[in-house]
Amino acid sequence: MSIVLTLIAFAACIILMVIMIAKAKMHAVSALLLSVILLGLLMAVFTGAGIVNLVDKDGKSINNLFTLDRIEGVINTGFANTIRSIAVIIVLGSVLGKVLEETGAAKAITLFVIKVVGEKRVMWAIGFSAFILGIPIFSDTVTIMLIPIVSAVAIGTGASMMSLGTALAVGAQITHAIVPPTPGPLAAATMLGVPLAQSILWGLIVSIPAYFAAMLWAKFACKEMVKPEQKHIHAYEQAKAESLPSTIMSFMPILLPLILIFLNSIVGIVAKGTSVAKFFAFIGSPIVALLSGCIFAMILTGERWKTKLVQNDWIEESLHAAAMPIVVTGLGGALALFIQNAQIATLMADGIVKSGIPPIILPIILSAVIHIVTGSTTLGVLTSAALMQPMIAAVGLSPLATFLACASASMFLKHGNSSAFWVATSLSNMSFPQGLKGVGGGCTAASAAACIFTVILNVAGVI
Repeated sequence: MSIVLTLIAFAACIILMVIMIAKAKMHAVSALLLSVILLGLLMAVFTGAGIVNLVDKDGKSINNLFTLDRIEGVINTGFANTIRSIAVIIVLGSVLGKVLEETGAAKAITLFVIKVVGEKRVMWAIGFSAFILGIPIFSDTVTIMLIPIVSAVAIGTGASMMSLGTALAVGAQITHAIVPPTPGPLAAATMLGVPLAQSILWGLIVSIPAYFAAMLWAKFACKEMVKPEQKHIHAYEQAKAESLPSTIMSFMPILLPLILIFLNSIVGIVAKGTSVAKFFAFIGSPIVALLSGCIFAMILTGERWKTKLVQNDWIEESLHAAAMPIVVTGLGGALALFIQNAQIATLMADGIVKSGIPPIILPIILSAVIHIVTGSTTLGVLTSAALMQPMIAAVGLSPLATFLACASASMFLKHGNSSAFWVATSLSNMSFPQGLKGVGGGCTAASAAACIFTVILNVAGVI
């Protein structure tokens, strides 16, 4: 009876959270907080009435963890323990993306890639540019920023916006979902204890088959002709007239942090314990590496770096963008702590082991379902990571495999409840059915490819 009631309480809270977000249109932060509190209250009532008796691995009662006066403390502890290692990193990543957006560096990168690849493969170039820019910049922003360029290319080449718009939106969505330092995968990797360099490297590796799957979908499944809106063409002409940063300078704010992080990992192995290793451990730490990228990006602002716009307004907007992922991540950590204290993770892990279902399937299903219902990639990867974190050891999954599974499935089937879906569909001049086939189908193809590759890596014992 104790086991059944505990699982019912857990399921009720998750279902309530999904309903509040999907049906009541509540903010994810409010829905998560209420769900966490409800779980604490239900467990306090059950244990207080003697209906549920929780014991630790040694058989000792732990019912005292769920008294009413301790609920707030558990929430604060779970929240604080989760965000203490990621809050500053998320803010710095947000600042970096803002500077790349405002200085025109993102446009410079896209124009360069299109020029190198050529008009015949322009769809692949647009997808690849979005793929790169999706690492430091939110996917919605990438789409909004590059749609004038994509629209002009569509007119110049006669290509359909259904194809090019899908390549743009899905290309950005892939790295937004899987590769840190985008807030969702960054927070999930930290929550699961995956080192940043490892999560970036494997995130990029798993993103490669996802990218090819998405581009093939855009090429062969999005042949219906959709013309761009004329208003974007003027914006493109203005973009070409702007004094954009050089290609090398545009790439460096993205590459510099990645180089420092990977150098830290390599030197830490080759020269472990030496002064050199300690130096690289400092400059290659996530905070210092991302701060270096932000400082380098400020060079792109020229004389504007002294202005209030750059020093205050851009930072303020970056903080606003970072706030939601930080709070959602913290509340996800609070939920994970309640799950751990209530032994729910152990119960679920035992059930999975006995059922014979491959454990790697569970985070994939959790992430995909949460994303499909809520429409949020960030919520999909974060919530599934929070649910999996207490049970990964018991089911025999590595933190890396769990992270990649949660991230890969977090973009499965984009549709009408997703802001990314509507941004891409409306700006690309697609109808709802066209957007569902293009953006929704492209994200599903990319997600499926990433999930399958993750499963293969897991079964082969690579991750």
